[in-house]
Amino acid sequence: MACGSRRVTIQLVDEEAGPGTRGPKPFRGQRYEAIRAACLDEGILFCDPYFPAGPDALGYDELGPDSEKAKGVEWLRPQEFCAEPQFICEDMSRTDVCQGRLGNCWFLAAAASLTLYPRLLCRVVPPGQGFQGGYAGVFHFQLWQFGRWVDVVVDDRLPVRDGKLMFVRSDQRNEFWAPLLEKAYAKLHGSYEVMRGGHMNEAFVDFTGGVGEVLYLRRDTPGLFSALRHALAKESLVGATALSDRGEYRTEDGLVKGHAYSVTGTYKVSLGFTKVRLLRLRNPWGRVEWTGAWSDSCPRWDALPAECRDALLVKKEDGEFWMGLEDFVRCFNTVQVCSLSPEVLGPSPAGGGWHIHTFQGRWVRGFNSGGSQPGNETFWTNPQFRLTLLEPDEEEDDDEEGPWGGWGAAGAWGPARGGRIPKCTVLLSLIQRNRRRLRAQGLTYLTVGFHVFQIPEELLGLWDSPRSRALLPGLLRADRSPFCARRDVSRRCRLRPGHYLVVPSATRAGDEADFTLRVFSERRHTAVEIDDVISADLHALLVPYVPLELGLEQLFQELAGEEEALSAPQLQTLLSIALEPARSHARTPREIGLRTCEQLLRCFGNGRSLTLHHFQQLWGHLLEWQATFDKFDEDASGTMNSYELRLALNAAGV
Repeated sequence: MACGSRRVTIQLVDEEAGPGTRGPKPFRGQRYEAIRAACLDEGILFCDPYFPAGPDALGYDELGPDSEKAKGVEWLRPQEFCAEPQFICEDMSRTDVCQGRLGNCWFLAAAASLTLYPRLLCRVVPPGQGFQGGYAGVFHFQLWQFGRWVDVVVDDRLPVRDGKLMFVRSDQRNEFWAPLLEKAYAKLHGSYEVMRGGHMNEAFVDFTGGVGEVLYLRRDTPGLFSALRHALAKESLVGATALSDRGEYRTEDGLVKGHAYSVTGTYKVSLGFTKVRLLRLRNPWGRVEWTGAWSDSCPRWDALPAECRDALLVKKEDGEFWMGLEDFVRCFNTVQVCSLSPEVLGPSPAGGGWHIHTFQGRWVRGFNSGGSQPGNETFWTNPQFRLTLLEPDEEEDDDEEGPWGGWGAAGAWGPARGGRIPKCTVLLSLIQRNRRRLRAQGLTYLTVGFHVFQIPEELLGLWDSPRSRALLPGLLRADRSPFCARRDVSRRCRLRPGHYLVVPSATRAGDEADFTLRVFSERRHTAVEIDDVISADLHALLVPYVPLELGLEQLFQELAGEEEALSAPQLQTLLSIALEPARSHARTPREIGLRTCEQLLRCFGNGRSLTLHHFQQLWGHLLEWQATFDKFDEDASGTMNSYELRLALNAAGV
């Protein structure tokens, strides 16, 4: 606690901010090595008590215990239906991950992208596991969840129907890392069925701890090829989706609408004097490929040099194919990119690292869930975070502006008359926590997003004052994210150096959810939560001495008698008489309770009684509080809603 002459400030500290919190946290307290050692000592195979192999693990509706799809399901260990199971085969590749009967192509496309980068795969799928020496029927995986990594332990009993895996499988039928990873993800969220339907970025973020972005494609999306090449070079995970309003269906050219694909590579080839930009994609089904230009059987490959053709073209029905950029933009609607954090990339990532701040919060009905419209009076009760950007991006020679308006260096200096305006690029990511687990209860993702407002320099000195709320409606908006019903909502902002206020919110006032807000930048920044500093304005708390009216002083002396002090019941009588005029204007007049009077004795008296001097202080505060109440009771109802109460407390110096 810091105490000055005119203000008191308390700084809140995150309990988990200390050393030793960066390691993965065992999910449900289960530690892989301890479980494995115990099972080996006892000569048994692990059976997970927290995710039992049975109907509840499958789902709650279409995969519920009484559903048709759940009939005939057996839970078997790999060696019970496979002769020589392997955890990871030596020639494992991105083409191994194939979708089963669960509509989780978003998850599998992300898993396929993960296999492109062994370093990332080893973080999610720890090495040293297998079905040979030291096998105990237990495996573990590490997934990022809302600010930290968790280590999830599973047994290896998998759902099998008619002798085949129900869900994800490997193209190499004796490889089981992918179905076991899928089981770990299902355990983390409650069941397999909650994985039905989603966005690739959700899995991208959970596999890497990075930050996901969505780019909505247009025919004239500038710099798209350069941006995708740059993202893949920085080991970002990239996917694409062809949207559909009627579920998944196959088109004449071999693509599947309503389906997620991995983007696994880019390449420029020359045909005469023409440069052709190609993208490599993969269908997580492991089959059904693009049949248009630059597909496996396209004659255009014959025009390329043999060494180029041999390096790029694989004529195999494995779900992977090449297509031209123009066809890609025509056929796909969104690109999803997950940029990686330094924690995953290590100390020297290719292409540069990140500076990150992470905040945990919650929207609470009646307190800080104020909706998404800045014009509404409740908007400014939403959680708020102050962001300071002081170092502009470095300028580089790059003649191709990216689809996000530039990132890092390219496009970071906006054109201006007489020169170029320095800009700071910052990536803001808002995540709804634990909403997928609540699907079984009928809840879905809320529509959420955030606004970014600029704070003028002249207002910074007033910002930590409780009266700063009055300054908020006058701020100019510098940027905003889209508001959508996704788990992850991100925005790549290019802002001038300065101070900003980030306000995350749900679209509807009163919606409740936990959230995580992360701030990424390639240059240094500072970020603080506004309400992690609680301050009291002593100017506002000081009440000037006001002499008591003669009648009120006489009433005090009459009730106090020879003791010259009031007990709690006597104070209740005095206040009931003195405050009668004010109470008569209230819609629902109520007496001051005896318990309230007992509390007032503790605050202004000696705990048992109240002298005349102390009553004068109490009366001055009561008059001040009454004036504040009348001022902020905007509808003159005689009552306060949570929004009015919050403003009144701020005005009172709290």
